[in-house]
Amino acid sequence: MSDATELDFINGGLLDHLYTHEFANRAGRFFNVITDEEGTTVEYEEPGVIRNRLKLTLTFVNEGKRIKSVTLKKFKFYKNDGWVEQYFGPTDPFSLTHFSFEKLVGFLHVLVQADLASVNERRIPLAIGNPNGFSPETARELRALLLQPEGQRIIRELVKSGQVTPGDILNIDYRKRQLAQFEALLEDAGAVEAYAALNDIRTDQPEKAWQHFFKKNEWIFGLGLDYRFLGLLQEEALIGEKDVAGHDGAVADYLLGATNFTVLVEIKRPDTELFAARQNRSNAWRLSKDLFDAVSQILEQKASWQIKSEVNFGSNFTSSGELVTQRTLDPKCVLIVGSNSMFSGTERERAVKLRTFELFRRDSRNIEILTYDEVLERARFILSHTQALGG
Repeated sequence: MSDATELDFINGGLLDHLYTHEFANRAGRFFNVITDEEGTTVEYEEPGVIRNRLKLTLTFVNEGKRIKSVTLKKFKFYKNDGWVEQYFGPTDPFSLTHFSFEKLVGFLHVLVQADLASVNERRIPLAIGNPNGFSPETARELRALLLQPEGQRIIRELVKSGQVTPGDILNIDYRKRQLAQFEALLEDAGAVEAYAALNDIRTDQPEKAWQHFFKKNEWIFGLGLDYRFLGLLQEEALIGEKDVAGHDGAVADYLLGATNFTVLVEIKRPDTELFAARQNRSNAWRLSKDLFDAVSQILEQKASWQIKSEVNFGSNFTSSGELVTQRTLDPKCVLIVGSNSMFSGTERERAVKLRTFELFRRDSRNIEILTYDEVLERARFILSHTQALGG
C-alpha cells in the first residue's frame, strides 16, 4: 500500500472494520483494521474529538494457514496537514492508552480465532458497539445476555470451554447479514443492479452478480445435498478441452469439492422461466426451452469434466495453484434456476406445475435442480443449525 493510498485509507476507511486485500500472487492476504485511539483528545481544537488513529495489519499466508506477521502504526491528525504517520525512537517510545490496548487485544483475539482462510468479504465489522458494526439484532441479543445476572459468566464459560469463540459470533453475524442480502437480491431486481455496481460487476448480466454472491458465501453450499461438506475449488472452471481452433471449452460456474469427489454447479437467473405458456393435454405442464437448455448445458459439462478429470488426474490445478485432489466419478451436478414465482396461476394450475417440475427433476439422473427460493431456505437452515450448535 503506497503512502498516499494508506493515508486515504486512514482518512476514509470505516473504523473497527476488517478489510481484506489478496496478494498479487494469491499466496495470502493482508487484513487491516483502523480504530480511534480512545482516551486521546485535543481539547483546545474540538473538545472530545479524537485525533489519533491506529492501524493494525495482519499478514496471512495460505501455506500452513498461518499469520506471518502483525504490525501496528499510529497516525495523528493535524489541522493543516491532515493525517500523518507518527515515527518513534529510543527517546520517544510507542505508547498506547489503556482503552486502546484492550480494544486491540480484543481485535487480535477475534482474528486469531476466526477462520481467516475462508474470509471472502472485502469488509467485515468487528465492533459490537459501532452502529456500522454487528447487525442491530445481534447487538441487542448480546447486550441482553450481558445484562442478565449470569450473562457475563455464561459467555466466559462458553469461550473458555471452546464451545463458542469470538470468531463464532462474528461468523454468525456475517451470515445473518448475507442472508438478508440474499433475500433482497431475490425480491428486488434493483438490488441486483446496485450489488453489481458496488462490486464492479457488469450490470447488464445479472447472473454475474449472483455468481459473485455465491462465491463470497460458499457456506450456503457447505453441506452437500447428501450432507457431505462442499468447498469451492474453482469459479468459472474450464472443465472441457477446447477444439483444435482453441474454442468452445466447457466452463462451469463452480467446481466444488466434497471430501473425495468433485461436484459441478451451474447458475441461471432467478427469473428464468421454468414453464411454457400453456399446459399439455395430459395432467402436466409444458416445461420451458430455457430449462431444457440449462439441463443440456450441465449434462455437457458433466461429460466433459468426466473425461478431462480422468485423463489429467494429478495435474488439474486451480487458478490459485492448488492441486485438485478429489476424484471425479459420474460427477454430481447442481443446477440453480428460476424461483417459486414460476408456480403461479389457479390452485389447479399451480398443483400441475409443481407436480410436473418435481417429476422432471426426480427423473433427471444425478442432476439436483433447485430454485433460488429453495437455496434461500437451505441458507436459513444452515444458519439456524449453526446458531443452535454454537457456531
